[in-house]
Amino acid sequence: MISKPPESIVFRSLAELYEKFCDLFVGKEFRCPRNIQIVIDREHFFHLTKLQKGTQTKFDIQLEEPLIKATTVGFGEYSINEKRAQTLSWMPEILRQPNEIWEYETKKTADEAFIREYDKPGSPFRVVLLVREGGILRPVTCMTVRRTGIKEHRRGRRLWPPEK
Repeated sequence: MISKPPESIVFRSLAELYEKFCDLFVGKEFRCPRNIQIVIDREHFFHLTKLQKGTQTKFDIQLEEPLIKATTVGFGEYSINEKRAQTLSWMPEILRQPNEIWEYETKKTADEAFIREYDKPGSPFRVVLLVREGGILRPVTCMTVRRTGIKEHRRGRRLWPPEK
């Protein structure tokens, strides 16, 4: 089912974005349609917003979290992918009600792709990539995808909905 996308997140600072991220995901219960638990921790903020500080892209939550929380005006030394950050609010729906779930044939950075199509021009697909760790799934990244690029995420085995 194709629907309108959820409202985007509005934020004026890195601290505000981080607070909204934590409110949306940290400590929340997510289960995909296959009843597999999806765990999102504070550390996932880095990849899901594509956080950078200069050329640095790898961060330690213990060191960075106080600095992020202290950045209450703008973004300070940090930069983000603004579109990814604004559309974090779409992820809960994608995780709980994807249109499709695919297991990648050739695994590079992720094991599964959750795909949801939205009624919007340009890039109507939103894809969440996840890795399996034990019996749970953890997000790697989330991205918009154009109609012409969605086939890249449909290579492999469809896990959901089940084949008829």
